Amino acid sequence: MSSTTVIGRVRATVLLRNGDGGDARVVTVSWASDRSYPRTRGVGVAFELEAGDGAVLRVAPFEALVTLPVRRTVARDGVRREDAWIAVTDELTIEGQLDVTGAEPTIHARRISLDGIDANARIRLPPGALAAGDVERASAPAAPTEAPDVPAADAAAEPALARRPKKKRPDSSGTPTPIQ
Repeated sequence: MSSTTVIGRVRATVLLRNGDGGDARVVTVSWASDRSYPRTRGVGVAFELEAGDGAVLRVAPFEALVTLPVRRTVARDGVRREDAWIAVTDELTIEGQLDVTGAEPTIHARRISLDGIDANARIRLPPGALAAGDVERASAPAAPTEAPDVPAADAAAEPALARRPKKKRPDSSGTPTPIQ
């Protein structure tokens, strides 16, 4: 394994399962003023990064010092909560050990940061504080295809696609189903 620094964009292939329906993320951290030390805890998944030269690398972020921008701040009942995350298409700088022995090149990250972070609005997550989260495969958006120009009368004359009937399953209560 060799030490390397890579700058690239996060690819939307593997995502962190996000319960609040927000942005697609690969790493998320939070901080709250009512917690004892360590105040910051994070969750992430191994994700893909596309470098400037087009190379695609897998990033294992779990042992890295992560520095992220605060993207949401909420204050309620005297408690302030800040959330930060790495979103899909964010541009990152990653330092770590490059491992090319596996099926795909992997960077075991030692430091991850987003470029251009305001010094006053960031969260630092210490190494080893990032837990593995639930993985969700992202489906690549379908490329738009141009439909041929079809007059409205011809479009209405096309038959609708036939649907298969639903399979009927036996009743779990043990009651026999009526004969049809």
